[in-house]
Amino acid sequence: MGIESLDRLEERITKAIARIEKLSETKKLLEDENAGLKSRVLQLEEELKKIKTEKDRIETETGRVSERVKEKVEVLLEKINRYEQSL
Repeated sequence: MGIESLDRLEERITKAIARIEKLSETKKLLEDENAGLKSRVLQLEEELKKIKTEKDRIETETGRVSERVKEKVEVLLEKINRYEQSL
């Protein structure tokens, strides 16, 4: 090999090394971003669990309240009926 060939080979190797270093940096940035996203997804999943739990609690409480209201309406209707009958 001549000096020119060695110079070209050295240049190509240098460019390849620079490209590999750039790709390594990009990979590291992507890994860091991915870790951040995974952490955020876990946070959101926890928030979703809390929201679902609260929703279930509210639905249960709403059902209980609705039942009590229904019972009170029935009692009031009975009282109204008795009052009307007494007239």
